[in-house]
Amino acid sequence: MGALRAGLCPGLTQDVVQPLRSVGIKTVVDLVAADLEDVAQKCGLSYKAGALQRIRVAHAFDIFQVLDALQDLRATMALQVMGSSGTVKVVVVDSVTAVVSPLLGGQQREGLALMMELARELKTLARDLSVAVVVTNHMTQDWESGRFRPALGRSWSFVPSTRVLLDSIEGAEAPGSSQRMMCLTKSPRQPTGLQEVVDIGTWGTAGQSSVSQGQQT
Repeated sequence: MGALRAGLCPGLTQDVVQPLRSVGIKTVVDLVAADLEDVAQKCGLSYKAGALQRIRVAHAFDIFQVLDALQDLRATMALQVMGSSGTVKVVVVDSVTAVVSPLLGGQQREGLALMMELARELKTLARDLSVAVVVTNHMTQDWESGRFRPALGRSWSFVPSTRVLLDSIEGAEAPGSSQRMMCLTKSPRQPTGLQEVVDIGTWGTAGQSSVSQGQQT
């Protein structure tokens, strides 16, 4: 579930996000499900604020619905390119494991084929249409080594060009803390292993100065 944060789309600034959170709008799903006119009145925001109208959620409960949604999106973007309306900047799939893992059982061959078809659709959006694609995945534990690794196996591991791991922090001050350790585990441009503490409630760095000092000592 994507946290509502500044910069998620053009015009969605911190000044807009803070009033939304004050009335319980903390995620993208919360925003889409809400009565925007009523929310805007409570928050003192303009109902016609572009940022509140640019976020769309497509509910998909299996891989076929996800593929249909992505193909419809590609068709819509083709019309936008020819027209004057703004184009899509980012696509978030949350989560890929939920729709792919049920297919990776007895019918292994069909499941892998559908998974790779989904991968091709996402890469097409990123490569050919210049859309940022964010996909959430789960972690599984290896029975032999006990180590945690991304779900969906080795085949999927080659799909994302950049991978970021969000992990809970040991010894967090409160059980319900929204602070997480973010670690870069795969990147074509940056060295892996880079870490930063973030607050997924506000999606900003948490104690950035103290973290930097800890890394230098």
